[in-house]
Amino acid sequence: MFSRAFILLFFILLSRSAYAQFTYTQDQSIPVMVNGKTIGLPWSGAFNSPQFSTIDLNGDNLPDLVIYDRSTNVLLTYLNLHDSAYQFAPEYATLFPPQVDQWLLLRDYNHDGKKDIFTYNLFGISVYTNITPPGEPLAWRAYGGSCDTAGGNYCPHPLRSVYFKIDTTNLQVNQMDNLSIDDIDGDGAIDILDAHFSGVGYVEWHRNMNWIKTGNYDSMQMELATENWGNFDECNCGEYLFGGGTCTIYLGRIKGTNGTQHAAAKSILTIDLDGDGLRDLLFSEETCTTLYFMKNTGTQDSANFASDSTNFPPSHPVNNFQIFPAAFYDDFDFDGIPDLMVASAIYDRTSLAVNFEQSAWFYKNTGTQKIPNFQYVKNNFLQDQMIEVGDNSVPAFIDADGDGDQDMFIGSYTSQDTVSHLFYYKNTGSVSNPSFQYVTNDYNRFSMLGYYNLKPQFADMDGDGSKDFVFTATNMNSGVTGLYYLPNKSKDSLNVSMADLTQTGFTIDIGENVLIIDVDLDGINDLLLGTATGALEYYHNGGPKGSFNYTLLIGNFLGLGTTTARQNPVPAAGDLNSDGKTDLILGDQNGGITIFNNFRSQDTTTVKKILYNPLSQTYMSKDWGGTAWPVVVNIFNTTYPSIVTGNFLGGIQILKNDGGANLPTSPVVSIYPNPVLASKTFTIKSDQDVMVQIFTTLGQKISGQFLVSANVDYTVATTGLASGVYIARFSVPGKTFARRFIIY
Repeated sequence: MFSRAFILLFFILLSRSAYAQFTYTQDQSIPVMVNGKTIGLPWSGAFNSPQFSTIDLNGDNLPDLVIYDRSTNVLLTYLNLHDSAYQFAPEYATLFPPQVDQWLLLRDYNHDGKKDIFTYNLFGISVYTNITPPGEPLAWRAYGGSCDTAGGNYCPHPLRSVYFKIDTTNLQVNQMDNLSIDDIDGDGAIDILDAHFSGVGYVEWHRNMNWIKTGNYDSMQMELATENWGNFDECNCGEYLFGGGTCTIYLGRIKGTNGTQHAAAKSILTIDLDGDGLRDLLFSEETCTTLYFMKNTGTQDSANFASDSTNFPPSHPVNNFQIFPAAFYDDFDFDGIPDLMVASAIYDRTSLAVNFEQSAWFYKNTGTQKIPNFQYVKNNFLQDQMIEVGDNSVPAFIDADGDGDQDMFIGSYTSQDTVSHLFYYKNTGSVSNPSFQYVTNDYNRFSMLGYYNLKPQFADMDGDGSKDFVFTATNMNSGVTGLYYLPNKSKDSLNVSMADLTQTGFTIDIGENVLIIDVDLDGINDLLLGTATGALEYYHNGGPKGSFNYTLLIGNFLGLGTTTARQNPVPAAGDLNSDGKTDLILGDQNGGITIFNNFRSQDTTTVKKILYNPLSQTYMSKDWGGTAWPVVVNIFNTTYPSIVTGNFLGGIQILKNDGGANLPTSPVVSIYPNPVLASKTFTIKSDQDVMVQIFTTLGQKISGQFLVSANVDYTVATTGLASGVYIARFSVPGKTFARRFIIY
């Protein structure tokens, strides 16, 4: 027989009603109107520091768009719908190697018609050769290695170069630089231009000698052709020394306090702008707001620059960019002619004035590929088709107008005037068929408060039964981040006034995250705090209602203590599986979402693989764009609510519960360890909800049926069971199967 401990656990579990899977699809179906027009990519999650390349993602022989966002290390993939239209298709990002890091450029080095990956690794440059078979999903093999994508294995070897004709070593690059990977000398082979790794502000040319030596393009034999391609030196932002000499003031690589140089990032793009066969240069660095143009007056084998110009492109020069412009040259509107894109290349917000709502300047090429003519179109390429609030988009929902459906509010870190704005999208649809219309980016003139780092939610703070507008924000003058609320004067809509601003006296660090929730069900809202140390803290409110007597009760709620892997976690809550019990959702700094079922039970088992990928036909975890700010809301009026999440990128994405509809007919189950030692425990795990019953090999029942929930480790004690072979029978609707396990 099973032990008394197991029997007790068994009945506790049976007392829970069976609940639906925590399984979701990424939904993009809800229309969004902005200024009278339906935008095309509202739920695609936005971007901050985009790097642009094109590649055929879906095998239809048309170029699609890949954006690598440097600020979050996230890949964003868009399908070509013709006529300059795009479809956000995030599932294709999973086909790229997970080792893509810091920067990404797609180039066809071996002339097979398929673009290959160039990206950063700790030792220089990684290259992944595109080995996609016709009609199959994207596949890669690490250049110089022996591993391909089978089983998710990669063996990247850093690209090597011959230095000074004697020393073959890794081609060293600074991780924050934007390289030029281009045919510099006109022989058809891909060369590499990179900023000198340290010290002087030169540009190195690593020439690909493979064509010269072998007559083909099947490999890359890199050699340092010159340490000073173009015969110039960058002394400071916008200060160049042409033709030799020494900079009188030198900031090409910024000095640290110990006198060593660190990698002040450079941006390099080469284009033949006048059809003379020579690569001209577009150059900038991380301290610049201007893109500098230099005309090549040399030869293919010996470039030479004699001057720089800030008048580029002439139609609308990039000389008032927010900071660190990087240029990209590719066919971004799919008309067969490459265009120019200029985007922010910074890693993070460097000041409150950075405008991440307009960080991609698009210049259409109205000329030809041989002699381009770039005409400015917009400063928010694709961003004008997205819900885009800059960065740190924090959504919150309430029926603001009392019409019975959920309206959307979004907090932002800052907007163009360096303070936070509160974005309001009215739900003009119905309870079951939502449709959002942009109303304002400054609801109730919230910006007049002079706060930034706004994170809104709705909860009853004053105990009158209505949901108040609650938020944390940082005071522009004092730098203090506090918890505030505006009392709601209405029971069935939102009626708040900035004149009623109430301070709770509860202060936090600038990156920390608060959830107002009644943890102990005493009728008074408590507080969960995701701290800078990674811990989740539980503050009990001693009451009475309407007061804020918060006392730290548990410093590692749900066992979530200090860790650098989970700084500033984001708590949210709701009944995700409609079992009448509240679940906890935790967003993290890596963009992930973790679910704790019925968190008040103190069950610390978690579910992370919640998103269905239609390409792999599996459920997976996902980086939602840097830190994830989730909220639970039933915007489709379905049995199970959705999760709507904001992110560091400033956009919004929707996870719609699919009720397990995409789970395989036969669940994948495992029992481990197997065999298991007597008086020990074993674990049952399934990828979907299953009912389990234990038998002897003679058919004797030794347990009743019990539920093993999807993707949750279920521990069974073997105390009291004799050594031998047992049968675990698994049941799902319409199917029963069994697995053996051994106790010894």
